[in-house]
Amino acid sequence: MLYSSKRLYEGDWENDVKHGKGYEILPTGSHYEGDFLNGKPDGYGVFKWKNGEIYEGEWKSGLKHGKGIWRGIKGESYEGDWKNGKAEGVGIHIWRNGIEFFEKIC
Repeated sequence: MLYSSKRLYEGDWENDVKHGKGYEILPTGSHYEGDFLNGKPDGYGVFKWKNGEIYEGEWKSGLKHGKGIWRGIKGESYEGDWKNGKAEGVGIHIWRNGIEFFEKIC
């Protein structure tokens, strides 16, 4: 499906919404591949921003939610818990200088 906004989706549908496995390219050049539920990323998936950042992990209602890892473009990363799109809970943040930091974000 090619939308007028230049968004492209290829994958499963149910009741005229993205539902199941799919791949979506956004007008920004970023893209998502994984599970969809009721038109939004939900389940397991990988989002790659145009600038090279990547999030791989669990999604709920279009937001990062559950276990996942984010990798930045300058060597930094966060692996751990996510809630409603934000790092929250237990995780390990690795900074550009290589220092690991265990954090519990609440």
